[in-house]
Amino acid sequence: MNEVLPLTTIGIIILVAIVLSIFAKKIGQNAVLGFIITGFLLGPFWLNFLHPKDPLVVGFAEMGLFVLLFYLGLELSLKDFLKSGSTAFGLAILDMIGLAGSGALIMMALGFSPLMSAIVGIMLFSASTAISAKFAIDKGIIREPSTKISLAILILQDFLGILLLVFILSLTATQGSAISLAFTALMFATATFAVIQRLSKHVEKWMEENKYGQTEVTLYALGIGLVVATLGSFLGLNSALGAYFAGFALAETKAGEKIKKDVGFMRDFFLMFFFVAFGTTLFYNMDLNILQLPNAQQLLFYIGVGILLIATCIIAIHGIIFSVIGGAFGLSKNDSAISAVLLTPLGEFVVIIATSAGKVLKGTEAVAIAPIAFLLILITVGIFQPLYNILPFYQKISKKLPAFFSKKETETQVKELTPQTTKLVQKIAGNFLIILSITWIAFLLYENLPNFGVPIPYSREVTVSVLWFLATVWPGIRIVKAFKKLIDCTKPVLVKEKWPKKIIQEN
Repeated sequence: MNEVLPLTTIGIIILVAIVLSIFAKKIGQNAVLGFIITGFLLGPFWLNFLHPKDPLVVGFAEMGLFVLLFYLGLELSLKDFLKSGSTAFGLAILDMIGLAGSGALIMMALGFSPLMSAIVGIMLFSASTAISAKFAIDKGIIREPSTKISLAILILQDFLGILLLVFILSLTATQGSAISLAFTALMFATATFAVIQRLSKHVEKWMEENKYGQTEVTLYALGIGLVVATLGSFLGLNSALGAYFAGFALAETKAGEKIKKDVGFMRDFFLMFFFVAFGTTLFYNMDLNILQLPNAQQLLFYIGVGILLIATCIIAIHGIIFSVIGGAFGLSKNDSAISAVLLTPLGEFVVIIATSAGKVLKGTEAVAIAPIAFLLILITVGIFQPLYNILPFYQKISKKLPAFFSKKETETQVKELTPQTTKLVQKIAGNFLIILSITWIAFLLYENLPNFGVPIPYSREVTVSVLWFLATVWPGIRIVKAFKKLIDCTKPVLVKEKWPKKIIQEN
């Protein structure tokens, strides 16, 4: 590749990526798969035209990650999220716990390390906002309550997923540096949001008074994003996280929507290179700088892992959580099924996780993470359309499942956050942070706790698990109680729908 001019290389990548992405669309798949396969074929696997560590590949991949996370930050608007209120928040948290927990347990049962298992667990709730939103637009259901709730859940899970990713990747550090990094990330996010939001209001006002256009505003936003990303890297954080926090802050400005539209093309352009770069890492050992193709048995094992995770978690857990608990948050049975289906396709965030995790995992797991991530995307995107096509059957099964709060089939009732529910959300978040911190310490203990020479299988795992359970019981109970109260806030509307005559007489 070094003998080819950079512009020629870029042109070849674009042409091959366009051809394969069009082919992917023709067979009913997402263009992302075409981009990843482009990197796979042009990389060490076949043509060796691209290399995972080439400066051009690394540079465009980093720019793609920057633009993507900057855009995702712009997508997360607190005002839009609050419109979905307790419905989106409650279902998002329960869905994340269900998917991440079940996925991690399955991976550990298959013999993977706790770190690898936790990373894959996070992948399972990293559904693609872009794929689901475009699908909803094409189907004409973008304004449906179920779609709005699904998109709000996706945005919230993206946000929490990034924070969890920082947490997971910090577990490889020493105890002191890990705690320091977590505190730094929290302070950095808070400071970034406060400073950029206030600064941008003054900049917007000044630009309006001096009759500058939207182009200057967008360039200012990108410049701020790059500066914040650089500052984040100086503090030991991933530079892309700085871009995310900058976009999150700019989303609350008046020009937020316009900036997002202007950045849209940049996102699509650099995102293509990001996925191509990811494709070059498939089956590539970054530590040894060699291609390590799995044998037939290993490949079948990866495929089996992907199918098991998707069947057990993506399909079963999604369906159960939304069907059984959705009614308690105001979702009808039909809309519960639609929301579960819309959260099926995994996408760009899975690649982000795999790319970051590949740098901290060791041995065979470092090589396995990229193929498993690719298979998860490939299978979920592939079954997304068929699942929607059999939606009536899916809804029929959903109606047969029991519900925590039974209600008559009506339209979905979306509840906005009130002062009371806001306090409950804060209580849940606070206790969840406590559990997260305890889990952090449990992972550190697992890595450093001696075996004490006890001849009992899994003695260290059992010790850490018991200590973790005892320490998290009380905050866990507080979360459950807060969730029950949060659910109770939706009951008056639901009771009125089920027994209208009784309520009319009382009034």
